[in-house]
Amino acid sequence: MTKTIPQPVESFLIGNLKEVDSDHFSESLQRLQKLYGSIYRITIFQRSLIVISNQQLVNFVCDQSKFDKKVSGPLVEIRAIAGDGLFTAHTQEPNWKLAHQILMPAFGPQAIRDMFPSMIDIASQLILRWQRFQGEIIDACDSFTRLTLDTIALCSFNYRFNSFYEKQMHHFVDAMVDVLLESGRRARRLTLQNALMMATTRKYNQNIQFIHDLCDEIVKERRQNPNDVNDLLNRMIHGKDPETGYQLSDENIRYQMVTFLIAGHETTSGLLSFATYFLLKNPQTLQKAQAEVDQFDEITIETLSQLKYIDAILKETLRLQPTAPLFSLQPKEDRIILPGDYQITKDDTILVYLPGLHRDPTVWDRPEQFLPERMLNGGFEKLPSNAWKPFGNGQRACIGRPFAWQESLLALALIVKHFNIEFVDPSYDLRIKQTLTIKPEGLKIRVRSRQPVELSFNTITSVKSTDKPNTLNAETTKTIQPLSVFYGSNSGSCESFARNIATEAPLIGYNATVATLDSAVGLIPTDQPVIIITASYEGQPCDNAKQFVAYLQTKPTLKNVNYAVFGAGHHDWVNTYQKIPKFIDETIGECGGHRIIERGEADAAGDFFGSFDSWKEKLFRVLRKETNGQNVTSEEKLSIEIVQSTRNLGQINQVGIVQRNEVLVQASSTGPEKRHLEIKLPEGQTYRSGDYLAVLPTNPIEVVTRVLKHFKLTTDTHIKIVSATETFFPTNHPVSAFDILSGYVELTQPITKKQLETVSHLCEDENEQKKLLDLVGDIYETEILDKRISLLDILELNPSCQLSFSQYLRMLPSLRIRQYSISSSPLWNTDVVTLTIDVLNSPALSGHGQYFGVASNYLAKLKEGDRITCSVRPSNITFHPPEDTKIPIVMIAAGTGIAPFRGFIQERAAQLACGREVGSAILYFGCRSDQDYLYANELDKWSKLGAVQIQMAFSRKEKQYVQDLLWQDRQDIAKLYHENARFYTCGSAKKLGTSVKSCFIKIISECKNCDEVEAGKVLERISHDRYSVDVFL
Repeated sequence: MTKTIPQPVESFLIGNLKEVDSDHFSESLQRLQKLYGSIYRITIFQRSLIVISNQQLVNFVCDQSKFDKKVSGPLVEIRAIAGDGLFTAHTQEPNWKLAHQILMPAFGPQAIRDMFPSMIDIASQLILRWQRFQGEIIDACDSFTRLTLDTIALCSFNYRFNSFYEKQMHHFVDAMVDVLLESGRRARRLTLQNALMMATTRKYNQNIQFIHDLCDEIVKERRQNPNDVNDLLNRMIHGKDPETGYQLSDENIRYQMVTFLIAGHETTSGLLSFATYFLLKNPQTLQKAQAEVDQFDEITIETLSQLKYIDAILKETLRLQPTAPLFSLQPKEDRIILPGDYQITKDDTILVYLPGLHRDPTVWDRPEQFLPERMLNGGFEKLPSNAWKPFGNGQRACIGRPFAWQESLLALALIVKHFNIEFVDPSYDLRIKQTLTIKPEGLKIRVRSRQPVELSFNTITSVKSTDKPNTLNAETTKTIQPLSVFYGSNSGSCESFARNIATEAPLIGYNATVATLDSAVGLIPTDQPVIIITASYEGQPCDNAKQFVAYLQTKPTLKNVNYAVFGAGHHDWVNTYQKIPKFIDETIGECGGHRIIERGEADAAGDFFGSFDSWKEKLFRVLRKETNGQNVTSEEKLSIEIVQSTRNLGQINQVGIVQRNEVLVQASSTGPEKRHLEIKLPEGQTYRSGDYLAVLPTNPIEVVTRVLKHFKLTTDTHIKIVSATETFFPTNHPVSAFDILSGYVELTQPITKKQLETVSHLCEDENEQKKLLDLVGDIYETEILDKRISLLDILELNPSCQLSFSQYLRMLPSLRIRQYSISSSPLWNTDVVTLTIDVLNSPALSGHGQYFGVASNYLAKLKEGDRITCSVRPSNITFHPPEDTKIPIVMIAAGTGIAPFRGFIQERAAQLACGREVGSAILYFGCRSDQDYLYANELDKWSKLGAVQIQMAFSRKEKQYVQDLLWQDRQDIAKLYHENARFYTCGSAKKLGTSVKSCFIKIISECKNCDEVEAGKVLERISHDRYSVDVFL
């Protein structure tokens, strides 16, 4: 008995058209796959499409005796420009076989080998261009499009676009992109709609005509000036079918040229762009690639076959991001039964969805991870049949695969040999731009030359690298010495520390430059002090320090490097506290560096900023000896003029829109107000369940007003900030004091010990001075940190303190971004996220006024339609629902810690409703009472659906906590573990995180009959992939 193929509910006439976004078609199919599984049907205007995405099904339909390529949808429209060229021809059309017979020899091993000189000619132009633009922003996709377009044109037609010598891309590219986009849209419109869109059709036809004219001009030039080069164009013009003796017509030559110019550069430029992205996201892979190419003095045709690891990188890139993500097939028989007992007919079009196939968990271990090693040592050869299909199928597979592979190997090898690469935005997460193929959208990089290496191409073009490595050194003069400050920072704290050092360095005779740690890869200065400030995130480096840490893991020679390291962290993460700062400090020392002073530490649970101030003083005392204490600026580093702009802190600049903001739970004696927000993401951004939304807030107006009142300023006062050193403030033009206080500085963080000492010396009242100095002692933690006493609180409580407004601003760090767990699933809405937050607004613990949480109050006051500066940030790779929906999950949360799990459950519920098989899901949820039982109605509905089992713990009503429930259910927990379940915790680090961890250790100890030390080691091991924690302070 056959099964019904799952399908979304259809709309009248248009079928499932609403389910797909014509500009993001591949991502739409991915969403439907998550909902319906590895086979589903969609109907668009009565056209039946069967989408398949697992190896068993794809292997079946790749049987060419039963299935053939289907030219349908967008490909039919593309025939307007490519006619019966190789890619768009029907298999039964005479010109397909004719062209295949004539042109196949052009891509044989010797023919491809002979193209190497032309390939390296163009690749050298990219290398030279990047060398000229070191440190500047490079659009990766733009560069690779220039490379691949020029390469296919030169190798195939002996034609030079000279893209690297022009500021603007050749018009061919714009015309091609417009044609591909419009072809996709035309395929999804009604015929009448296309007929009525006359202006669009006119532009479409003009673009087609431009491309045809260009091809005709190239052919005309060749006919007028013939040569004996055995290139693709001469084969098109003079080649004959060995069986029939027929030649290609002039019209078909034009179509074949269009096919090769488009297909020959679009997919390869996408491959190189995605490979660059994955290398930057996986710095250890980049280091291995560089180590491989460094074995060779130059990249030659013989070298390419020895680059096994770079070959694996390209294969793994095409696994995760096949640049042509679909191919379509049609049954040759009236009725065929697919594996799983699904019946299809000759009228159905089969769409093989490659991103799904390449993540089939039955074939690929850890399918979402980028692991080139899986392709080595026979791994690629041992793959099941038709498990990796980025070049299509059978006789209709890509004819130019050998060309693209040689070109990609060469380009990637040259790039990693000659450059260190970094993201312009270290938090960049992949966004897809789709025409007929896909590319990363907005991928901007910087490159810096590695140690000087001679480039000898030994062919048409010979280029030598003459640029010296960019060590980021400032100009040295007799009056000031250079100092390099490198930072790794996600939230902005360590960057703020780095810029603080740069600001004050001139006071001791140094001119400091500030840059990310990744920019120092291979370029750590040896002629000046090097200061490194960084944090750890769950034991991993910050986004803009990943490349640097991977570089240090290769144990480079760092003799004569004089350095100092300061680390930030939180001691509750016992096993990973200060892990990265320690590693950097110890490794540089082991590699020959000289430590200026001992590593410093700042604990976010203690005197975070004060610890930095103390370490900085020690550092400056040592550095001052080298300059004899020479001060090259006045003590007042920042001055302000009172006189009658958009903030840019270099962190986030994308803007979302608030669509909904409502109260879930009113504030009461049992807890703060809790709110639910819905935010439309910035254009082009996507997310996964479990990700974060990073928000750049503004300070509460109540706190800003207090500052203005204290310094006797009005809300419309304007100031002009003049700074002798680097600052994050807007300088040298009038700005609103209100705007500066609202959007540029932290106003409510606890005052540091150093700041207390400074303020005490400015007190005219001796009693106030003594009281402040007493606070610096042993009572600092209980009286300042625990009560969250800010600098503003101290000024208001001690009115004799004569601190100027400029001094006050100078003591404040820059405003930091805040990250919130997203509480929705993209299966609910791909463009909108929800947040679930506590609004911190309560009497200050100091007894002085009210305490306002900066970001929570900012979010609470947003209204529908308000714009919000925000950006999606990926969570830990393991903090997502399993790709295999049948794997059980256990979620443990308290309060608003439910946020990510609401998204997990929402996703499982959507999949279950669409007929997918899902594993059991259990939520252990802690609340104080029924009043703050968040999303109770939703959870009840999902529970009745069978998507989740709820285990509630009410701490006030029943005096029970989630860890108590876990212990009661320990036998069930152990059973789930043996069923390969995934475990997740989200909530307070001090309360929930610690308690749940202790409970799991007890459960493991009992099950394995071992002590808690050994049980802790077991928990640590499974934390790599089975137990994921996302706790907050």
